[in-house]
Amino acid sequence: MRIDLNNLLLNSVEREDQTRKAASNAAPNAPREEDKASPSLDTRSASSLQAQAMAAPAVRQDRVDALRHAIQNGEYKVEADKVAQAILEQNKF
Repeated sequence: MRIDLNNLLLNSVEREDQTRKAASNAAPNAPREEDKASPSLDTRSASSLQAQAMAAPAVRQDRVDALRHAIQNGEYKVEADKVAQAILEQNKF
């Protein structure tokens, strides 16, 4: 069995042309509708959050300085149990 795709495409194009002509003939003086797009509330809030994140410093220098000071003075203690628990939580499937 042979399928003639050319006829299918031609019929589709002809139907689209007829639909366009019918739409343009229906109301020739009517103003044309334009496509419009506006960002949704979620998009705007995401953009706002992104702007806030970009405005924040990449390094929280006050925290870095406090940790550096604690390590140098021997005041920083690593709690192995908490580290192990965090590793396990991070690698849960």
